Amino acid sequence: DYGGNDSSHTEDREVEDLIRQDQAELNYNYAATVQYPPQPEVEFGFPQPCYCGGQPKLATSRTVNDPGRRYYTCDYVNDGDCHVHKWWDEAVMEEMRARDTHTLQLSEKVDYLTFWNDYDPQLNKFKDLQNETEQKLVRLEKIVSELAEKRTRLANGFEYFVGGM
Repeated sequence: DYGGNDSSHTEDREVEDLIRQDQAELNYNYAATVQYPPQPEVEFGFPQPCYCGGQPKLATSRTVNDPGRRYYTCDYVNDGDCHVHKWWDEAVMEEMRARDTHTLQLSEKVDYLTFWNDYDPQLNKFKDLQNETEQKLVRLEKIVSELAEKRTRLANGFEYFVGGM
């Protein structure tokens, strides 16, 4: 307690008790909630088949808040069940953003492939140089081996010559 006033604690407890009572009442009233089967995603872009399986259709809003605004709905919307409802302009914007993202990804792939295509001739030059260097190395090793063999023969010949004197 900061102020020593217990009335604020009492009010807080009363509010918490009211919240608990409301929650208990809600849990009791909605204990048997309806479980819908998994449905197709309609949260992104243009709606696909409705939750009920029907095809979405475009309608025009006649409400005070959204007069003339287009939206997707279902033929069976008045049967009291859950059906698709999505604003047309929001669906279009989501689809456009997705297309922009896809176009950007494709552009990056083209840039990547172009980059490697531009450097492919240089890469081939390096590979050719590497092959030439390896061939030269093999020739040098052969020459060194032949020289070492000649040296051994000369050294042995010198020993025979010196030994024969």
